[in-house]
Amino acid sequence: MRKLSKQAFQGATNWILKNGRPLEQATIKHSFMDGTTESILNALEKYQNENGGFGHGLEADFRLPDSSSLATTVAMQHLIHFGQLEKADEMITKAIQYFEQSYNEKRGGWYAVPEAVNDYPHAFWWTVHEDGMSWIDHNWGNPSAEIIGYLVKYQTKVQQLDVKKLLDQAINHLLSLEKFESEHEIYCYIRLFHLCPEYETAKVKQQLERAATSLVQYESSKWKEYVPSPLKFVHTPGGNSYGIPLEEVNKNLNYLVEQLETNGVLKPNWEWNDNLDVWEQAKEEWTGVLTLDTLETLRRFGRID
Repeated sequence: MRKLSKQAFQGATNWILKNGRPLEQATIKHSFMDGTTESILNALEKYQNENGGFGHGLEADFRLPDSSSLATTVAMQHLIHFGQLEKADEMITKAIQYFEQSYNEKRGGWYAVPEAVNDYPHAFWWTVHEDGMSWIDHNWGNPSAEIIGYLVKYQTKVQQLDVKKLLDQAINHLLSLEKFESEHEIYCYIRLFHLCPEYETAKVKQQLERAATSLVQYESSKWKEYVPSPLKFVHTPGGNSYGIPLEEVNKNLNYLVEQLETNGVLKPNWEWNDNLDVWEQAKEEWTGVLTLDTLETLRRFGRID
């Protein structure tokens, strides 16, 4: 079992503190030093718009200042850890209001980004086409399943939508899938059932296991590409493994240790095909996000010396 050396840990931490966005800087200080939750919330608040949604490049692959469902889910992934704090609770309340306002009746869910995304630099997969959808929207659960998870968790804040009906719809959609085309849709479902595990029935668990084992890439030589590695599905040592063997999780952890030991940081393994000057900035932001996520993963699994 490989562990990240103190030197490599310090190098990765220093990179984030020097080059990361204020949000990642505040988060790594909170996670590994004596940083405050207030500094995380202050950094996150700068991405929240008056309508409660989040934008301004929080998801670094599209630079839309306006709110989007997708960027708001990214914010919620942070906020759920601090919901007991008054400021975080207020931000969550506004985000839930935004989800209610942006719900699309015809879709029975949410589109990831609005058409205005096209007016700002973005990765090509976020382009909204003439049918009103980006490529991401071809799989309903991303981000709708995850959003429904937040509505269930904070249903006392929901005023307009029928949360139980939406949850039933999300579960029925998952169970109806005969083949799995999007790992990101499954990531959203995993987040949904992390938020409300009491609804993860035996049938749901079986379907998530089918999805994960059919999508996961075990070949470590492929992990330098944009593929769903074991740790994209298995988040904690004692959590649901979704049928992924422990030895494959450990192999993935060893790989992450090697990446940080060799390269110092984790860089994105994807790229834009235009707006390359903006991509350079986004790439640096993603390096901070991915390196922080890797450090937190290694810590959860006891892989930091």
